Amino acid sequence: MKETLRALFVSTYPPRVCGIGTFTKDLTANMRKEVAWIRPRIAAIDIADDDDIEYADEVVCRVRNRRRDAYASFADRVNRSHYDVVCVQHEFGLFPGEWGKDIIDFYAICKKPIVTTLHTVLPGCPDLPRKIIRIMVKNSLATVVMARVGVEMLRSYYGIGPAKVAVIPHGVPSFRRVGGLAAKRMLGLQSREVVSNFGLLSRGKGLEYMIAAMAEVVRERPNAICCILGQTHPQVKKREGESYRQELRQMVLALGLQNHVQFVDRFLTDRELAVFLEATDVYVTPYVGADQITSGTIARAVFFGKAIVSTPFLYATELLADGRGRLAPFKDSAALARQVTVVLSDDVLRARLGANARAYGRGMSWEAVARKYARVLREVKSTGRVRTPVVVPGRIHLPQPPQLQAT
Repeated sequence: MKETLRALFVSTYPPRVCGIGTFTKDLTANMRKEVAWIRPRIAAIDIADDDDIEYADEVVCRVRNRRRDAYASFADRVNRSHYDVVCVQHEFGLFPGEWGKDIIDFYAICKKPIVTTLHTVLPGCPDLPRKIIRIMVKNSLATVVMARVGVEMLRSYYGIGPAKVAVIPHGVPSFRRVGGLAAKRMLGLQSREVVSNFGLLSRGKGLEYMIAAMAEVVRERPNAICCILGQTHPQVKKREGESYRQELRQMVLALGLQNHVQFVDRFLTDRELAVFLEATDVYVTPYVGADQITSGTIARAVFFGKAIVSTPFLYATELLADGRGRLAPFKDSAALARQVTVVLSDDVLRARLGANARAYGRGMSWEAVARKYARVLREVKSTGRVRTPVVVPGRIHLPQPPQLQAT
């Protein structure tokens, strides 16, 4: 029996509606289920000034962003704790200060072994965020990215070698299949060809291009329907309300697509998402940003074995290579429509894309991902390093990296 490892995860956490919080909940819940020797607990990041969220028992402390010394005080508290290793879930918007720079206080003071998961790696970014990433990686015994392209980006844009970097994919919940036809019946879509997209709504999702594409798709496939699943991102809602969703609804009306675009304006449970994905014939990610290195939504579609059409952001390009999906240029509704129409029209192609995706996604279940994280945390505690650093095979094309400046 291995010695118990006590791990503290620093992250937002449900009931806060946040993709990274959901990620951390899924990861740690599956660690408790799959790995007997690990004891994960949560230090929950409170973003809002008037935070009155009540957390579950696994949350052992809160880091209140509104406090001037929040992360220095938190580091002192961690240093006095019994935890063996700390795992920080990093996204720039989670932490206070310009570009979330206050997190540097934690890395400067914490004496416990740190593993950092980078949910975003920005290319060509200003000096400050580049400096923040380099400080975090330097002060971490291991850094996790969710795709091989993340390793190449750290090397090309940040001057960070792969020796301490591990690639662990974004996890996906396992599910009990009901079958595509049964799922469509459950949703009242049994006579429709279903195109779908899910996730928290924001302008970077490019859903306006997907709706414009549907105007072309339905000319060839009149039974097609596009299901846009999910509520507006809470931070977006605070800034601009529901203006983006309202613009999308107006666009649907202007194009006469009321019978071909359906909005589900709420945060769906894993079970509800599973039913929608099983009913889906083509999953579409029309994102407008090229530099995204992870996406839990497209990862879930791959795991479910869906035929996928996407814009060529970095993560999609890696995930859909070798016949696992089709790509269309950014902000090009006509090209998006052509790809969706081709896949809907060709049963053999659609089945082949889905089978290839499903085969690739076998190692992406939360159970498998939790075991991989647990091994990295154990290696860091016992040896102070990742025993099997990642070497990126082949050549991954990236834009010309910016000049690094001394920090």
